[in-house]
Amino acid sequence: MIDVTVSFKRYSFLGLEFLTWLWWATEEDPDQIAKAAGEPAVLYVGNRIVLEKRQREDVERVTIKGDAAQMDEGVLALKKGAQVKDVNLVMEIGEQKWTFNLNGETMAFSTLKTPPTAPVRVVDEMEGAIIEKAALLEKPITVIHNIFKHFIIIRISEGWREELLKVRKWITEFQS
Repeated sequence: MIDVTVSFKRYSFLGLEFLTWLWWATEEDPDQIAKAAGEPAVLYVGNRIVLEKRQREDVERVTIKGDAAQMDEGVLALKKGAQVKDVNLVMEIGEQKWTFNLNGETMAFSTLKTPPTAPVRVVDEMEGAIIEKAALLEKPITVIHNIFKHFIIIRISEGWREELLKVRKWITEFQS
């Protein structure tokens, strides 16, 4: 049996590859994302992305923040071999909008903001409000789970080489 820490170190690259692929897919193949999500979801990079390049003991990190942030520097980091380590994502389904951060190494969500819910006016409405909020919290987790599952199927298939070529082409031909 593999120790959890050994397994974590051995396979943490998958999350970094996933977030890098996800950035590409949200820009170049949003239909694939919506289909994989199992929802008519629109997903795009929000106001923060962290890229990291590791070489033995050295770590080079690029952080891009801001609502009007240009992603040129991020793509330049990708060209130098960096991968997406952490990203702020925006997910829209119909009129509803979620924002959250997703970490590539741990696949952990943080700063999850859900669409607004109706205010609770009487105590009898409390249970319904809690159930609604729980469903709204679960939605992005389910969507990312479905997209990650789709990514893993591609990643272990013969089609991965072709998908990787598309990602590399996007990186080399990126225009802001």
